[in-house]
Amino acid sequence: MIEVRQLNLGDLEALVALRAEALANHPLAFGATSDEDRLLSSRGKEVVADTSGQSVVFGGFEGDVLEGIVGLHQAAGGKRRHKGMVWGMYVRPSARRKGIGHALLEAAIGHARSWPDVRQLQLSVTDAAGEARRLYLSAGFTEWGREPRSLSWQGQVTDESHLVLILQ
Repeated sequence: MIEVRQLNLGDLEALVALRAEALANHPLAFGATSDEDRLLSSRGKEVVADTSGQSVVFGGFEGDVLEGIVGLHQAAGGKRRHKGMVWGMYVRPSARRKGIGHALLEAAIGHARSWPDVRQLQLSVTDAAGEARRLYLSAGFTEWGREPRSLSWQGQVTDESHLVLILQ
């Protein structure tokens, strides 16, 4: 059975391990490297225990095992508060095609709808993450821009698409 819920400090160890796996096994799917990622640094607690009300991380569990994650952040500033950013979406390959990614994305979208100022969600997805791109498009996101050769890692490059979902 799949359970999706907001992660807390008790989940930090599992979250850090899953994020490290994502960055190590799929480096061109994410903009951060293991060395510069906030979750993998001493600031990881800040990401999970955000008290501003502007950030949340959801986890997808199968039994007691954290199999997927997605982050959501509301932009700061008076002229940008209408935007939410989906980040860090990852489902362990062995857990894909079970509905975890869809459930995580729906949780993020639902949570964004609860923020009174948020009118749209944005995210970026690389060509290296084709399954994720298909998931986002199936949820109603549309492409508004594309950056050629956006990421470069160990001699490989990938393009990045910028997607938006209008909520209201």
